[in-house]
Amino acid sequence: MRSRIALLVLLSLSACSHSRQREREESDRSSAAFKVGEAAHEVAKHAEKTAEAAERELRESARKAAEGWKQKEKEDRERDQPSH
Repeated sequence: MRSRIALLVLLSLSACSHSRQREREESDRSSAAFKVGEAAHEVAKHAEKTAEAAERELRESARKAAEGWKQKEKEDRERDQPSH
């Protein structure tokens, strides 16, 4: 009988502790620091996407520059070759 009472007391304490923890977590979510953390996360995600787009643009520009270089080099060789 005592063990059943002890078990009920432990379960009750555990439930109260869980409830307090949930209240604390909800309170933490509404704190200014939590909201700043969320905002910082969003800014970081946006910065990552922007950096990826810039990288794609830079690669494309480098490809076009190399293509232009090769084309001009070819034209110069053709122009400088003596025609027979």
